[in-house]
Amino acid sequence: MTENPQNNSPEPPPPEKFFVVAIGASAGGLQPLEEFFTNLPDNPGAAFVVLQHLSPDFPSLMPELIQRRTKMEVQSIKDGMQLKPNCIYVLPPRHTLKVEKDYLKLEEHTSERVNYPINIFFNSLAEEWGEKVIGILLSGTGNDGTEGLQRISQKGGIALVQSPETAQFTSMPSSAIPYDFLDGILSPQDLAQAVYSLVGYSLNYPISQVKAADLIPVEQFEQILGILSKYEKIDFYQYKISTLSRRILNRCGITQSPNLTQYVLLLTDSETERKLLRQDLLIGVTRFFRDIPAWELIEKQVLPELIKSLADGEQLRVWVAACATGEEAYSLAILIDEAINAENKEISVKMFATDIDSKALEVASQGIYNESIKNDLTPERLEKYFTYKCGSYQVNRHLREMLIIAPHDLTKNAGFSKMNLISCRNVLIYMQPLLQQQMLRLLHFSLTSQGILFLGNAETLGEIETEFANIDQRWKIFRKHRELQLSLMPLSQPPLLSPVTILPKYNRNTFQFERVLDSVFDICFTEQRLTCVLINQDSQLLHIFYNSANLLSFSTGKPKLDITELVQTPLQLPLRTAIHRAIREQKDVLYTGINFLRNGVNELLNLKIGFLNKYPITNEFLLVLFEVQTRLEKPSSQIEFEVDIETAKQITELEYELQQTRENLQATIEELETTNEEQQATNEELLASNEELQSTNEELQSVNEELYTVNSEHQVKIQQLTELTNDIDNLLRSTDIGVIFLDNHLNIRKFTPTTSNIINIFPSDINRPLTHFTHNLDLPNLVEILSKFVADQIPKAIEVINKKTAEQMLMRVNAYRGENNNNDGVVVTFVNINELKNIQNQLQASKNWLENVYINSPVGLCLLDKELKFVKVNDNLAHINNLSVAEHIGKTGQELF
Repeated sequence: MTENPQNNSPEPPPPEKFFVVAIGASAGGLQPLEEFFTNLPDNPGAAFVVLQHLSPDFPSLMPELIQRRTKMEVQSIKDGMQLKPNCIYVLPPRHTLKVEKDYLKLEEHTSERVNYPINIFFNSLAEEWGEKVIGILLSGTGNDGTEGLQRISQKGGIALVQSPETAQFTSMPSSAIPYDFLDGILSPQDLAQAVYSLVGYSLNYPISQVKAADLIPVEQFEQILGILSKYEKIDFYQYKISTLSRRILNRCGITQSPNLTQYVLLLTDSETERKLLRQDLLIGVTRFFRDIPAWELIEKQVLPELIKSLADGEQLRVWVAACATGEEAYSLAILIDEAINAENKEISVKMFATDIDSKALEVASQGIYNESIKNDLTPERLEKYFTYKCGSYQVNRHLREMLIIAPHDLTKNAGFSKMNLISCRNVLIYMQPLLQQQMLRLLHFSLTSQGILFLGNAETLGEIETEFANIDQRWKIFRKHRELQLSLMPLSQPPLLSPVTILPKYNRNTFQFERVLDSVFDICFTEQRLTCVLINQDSQLLHIFYNSANLLSFSTGKPKLDITELVQTPLQLPLRTAIHRAIREQKDVLYTGINFLRNGVNELLNLKIGFLNKYPITNEFLLVLFEVQTRLEKPSSQIEFEVDIETAKQITELEYELQQTRENLQATIEELETTNEEQQATNEELLASNEELQSTNEELQSVNEELYTVNSEHQVKIQQLTELTNDIDNLLRSTDIGVIFLDNHLNIRKFTPTTSNIINIFPSDINRPLTHFTHNLDLPNLVEILSKFVADQIPKAIEVINKKTAEQMLMRVNAYRGENNNNDGVVVTFVNINELKNIQNQLQASKNWLENVYINSPVGLCLLDKELKFVKVNDNLAHINNLSVAEHIGKTGQELF
């Protein structure tokens, strides 16, 4: 039903709860995700959950890719993980996700059914977190997420989609755009700004903790409602201020209005924003058989008793007020149809389904719903009352024809009358007390005695509680126990529908009808008509004022009220013709000189059909005046209606021919119906084939999305690897080190340019065996050394000489470590050590010179360690000490002397 403006059960999260931003993406979703998180601050104050269609056969790189764009912590979801603000949670492959309070619950996905992870999580999050949810749909194919986004909106959350012109694949965001529940269609950058603004408004204006009057000043609040009343023709003045304030502030955040004054200006200038706000305040929270225990009471207790109380031929009158998109109305229609069949009753059903929202009524009228309704309906009801077409379910013709769907404003239009059952659920709770009582009195007036009233489980009867008996207090099902007309507050507009054709029996219509009677009697007595009756435009007799000419005859049995069947046969044709002409031309009709035979005497009759224009309410009634006369002067402007014997015969023959034509037409219609049934059977077969193809297409589309996602991730990874390879190549090139990479069969995988001066290879020699090439090293057994390394994996370091350049080089042989640290080949490096060797030679020469000085010095020399022990002693010092050189080593002077 359409609720003004927002949700009910379950309870919304406590005010201290943060926002949860759920982001659904598919093919082409990586780029907008990166752009979205790039444009968010590091501490936005909300938790983010990313759901993407991923291939079950490949690990996802999504957490690593997102982490490059934000400083928030990015985690792959694990079962039981708790939601925290300023964290990003990514759904892993092969799983679906739900939420219980603050905890994420993973469920492994089976490949037997098409996976809709976005819808599943959006629906779960909406139920648990209500108005603290922001749902976003990004690039992708298919329609996953549309249903869940609608549920988020219905529960008071914010629904946003990426603008199709910025999306690489438009199907997924475009599937949600035709509906009226969206709060914004924005680019990824603007989506980030909108989310930050919404969270900021929530932090600055905690509505659940502050009075609405403190949030929106009265003047601005009245300005906003006045704008809606003026342009959108809807009055929200009598609805609860706190609920309206929450939705208005949400729109402020989405439009990034810096303050309420600016938002009022935007609302004044923008028709689009007025319609979006209006739609926000008219959210329809409904589903098939919502609150199952309540519907079980209706099915098992209320409807059987109600139908049993009606005799065959009577009519069951039902009104579903605020029906929104029609799910509740069709739910009730299903139960009524089942109950009538169970009781085997021959009764007719007139069922009104009304709402103020014309967009929602369009959905109800079409009767087309997405696949999610199969969760709310039993397989038997789904098969009996619905037809599956191209991913949606459409109500069958029989069920659709049970409903009369019409726009109706409970706050302005009069109610329907003589209702056996009225359902008006979860609407009154959003109205202020005065309007609530007005609506309840209206519903009471519309019910017949012993009629049933079905309200929402949070609604009460208030001051008219004594006028109803409880059937079930928990689910608010009541019975009107007496025929009493309560006083009604004046309605601001006239009734939506014209008065019924049966004469009103309530006091409020009696006064108006008495005026009709006064007018009729004035005309009859003034013009002295001998026979006068009042009929409606369906020729139904309403009242007989005078019948002195005995022109009306009544038979036994069920009374006939058609005036053309109550007059004598010769008068039926002129009377029918006059009535039709009066209605068609909307003016009085007078036929004079009508001849007819009665009791063997020819008589003349004047017939007048006229409208009563004295009062507006009488416009739908016709006054029929008969006057039998012996002589009448006919004005030239009057029409004479004469039927002689020949003309009567001709009319009879024409009527016979017309009857034959009708019979032939009926036969043709039956033949066409037979042909149509055959074509319908063929069409059903084609539909079945189409459904199979559609199912196959959905599976292929799902696989294609997964492969595209994997490809996107791999492209990013390839780019990263390319950059890394370039970095390494530049590093090796700048160090002038020769490096050659070989596999375990000594095939060349890669090498640096310096290597070409050592081994005679070129870039075109990649993947060729090293044994095919010569080298310039003084190492004839190079291949044998490398083959031995492949076998024993013992690293080697060998000094070699490049005979071509006479350079001394250090050749190192090490393992090439691959994934999981496996040995996937050989890495050989060649480092030029000419300079190092020159330095070594110079050091050796210096050492030799010093050693020579030490030995041949004419004085005693020694070398002591840090503990003053002799390390080295020349011969002169040993001779001076009268000891041998060996006796000095390792001892101190004190130990020797």
